[in-house]
Amino acid sequence: MVGRDEDLATVDAAWRQLREEPQHARIVVVTGDAGAGKSRLVAEAVARLDPAPGLVLSGQSRAVGPAPYDWMASALSGRSLDGIDVPDDALAWLTQRPELPDRRFAPEALLRAGVDAVRAVQRGRPGVLVVEDLHDLDPASLDLVSELAVAADLPVLLMVTSRSATGLAARVLARVSGTPRSVRRHLGPLAATDVAAVVEAVLGAPATDAVVAAAHRRTGGNPYWLSELLATAPEALGGPPPAHLAALAADRVPADALRVARAAALLGEPVDTVALGRVCDDAEAGIDRLVAAGVLRVDVDGGMRFAYPVLAEGLAAGALPSLRTAVAREVGPAAPDDGLLTAREREVIRLLAAGMTNQQMARALGISIRTVTVHVSNLLRKTGAASRTEAALWAVRHGLADRPAG
Repeated sequence: MVGRDEDLATVDAAWRQLREEPQHARIVVVTGDAGAGKSRLVAEAVARLDPAPGLVLSGQSRAVGPAPYDWMASALSGRSLDGIDVPDDALAWLTQRPELPDRRFAPEALLRAGVDAVRAVQRGRPGVLVVEDLHDLDPASLDLVSELAVAADLPVLLMVTSRSATGLAARVLARVSGTPRSVRRHLGPLAATDVAAVVEAVLGAPATDAVVAAAHRRTGGNPYWLSELLATAPEALGGPPPAHLAALAADRVPADALRVARAAALLGEPVDTVALGRVCDDAEAGIDRLVAAGVLRVDVDGGMRFAYPVLAEGLAAGALPSLRTAVAREVGPAAPDDGLLTAREREVIRLLAAGMTNQQMARALGISIRTVTVHVSNLLRKTGAASRTEAALWAVRHGLADRPAG
């Protein structure tokens, strides 16, 4: 948990305050972008609470198709509910049993039953309630979280994680964050010094300023992307994104906007929305989904960029040849490089534009991976590109990339 000591101390303090004054819940809200480390912080904080809580209930929304009381069903999953003084048919609704009873309950009655169920499971012991990804919760779960936050005689530390929220989720987030018993911690990106500590821990040796700067620039200090970039360290720091990043990047993008995201990554930054519209028929709707998902961000000047350069690198690396051809045709060749590159560098950038890794280029050209790495470094310097994706785009614009016939 590099760089998160103050956040962990905040949770420790809230736990102490709860034990000193257990009449009402204490609330810690942890916000931040995807991959900022919210869930990891909560898990680490709960594991180190002293004394250990007598109860930990953790729930979240289902991955696909949120349903009423997802949080309750998730939190109570696998837990014995024998002897709980809550009507069994109410528990059936709250825990989403496959065969629901015929009896129906008013929303207010189920809400009271949900609070009673938590209180019964807790049995008066100071405990922890973890609400993961509040921004994705269904309305019934959001109402339940609001009630748990203000319930009397419920000695719990309520820990909530959330990204940016809208609608009812935003109102609930503001409500639970705005009480005198609440504290909100926003997890921003890691500072360069923290990135250096992570890189050095992975490498097992001091990292150069250039390596740290490259890791910080490509990941924006996001702990998730930093750890994934370093998964194949040290090669990944100065070379192409690790192969698994292409799949991880795709997983972070709404499925119906994936082609738009890959095309945007190939076109380079800032995103050329006009060119993107000519490459992808659904570009406008795709852009909206990508912005809403936090994949693209709008600059102060109105331009759009990817949230993290390494995310764009991974998306570009996974693009199919047909999409690469469509982007190449849209961009069109610029003036030749007039001898800027050597013959070998032209060969390397042609293969780089085709999406090859350093290892693949080394095999294709019959040279060592180290020599390829040197060529790629020189190419980035000569073309002024900040990444392999930008260098590939430069090759396309200067007519140095292979184009399929027709």
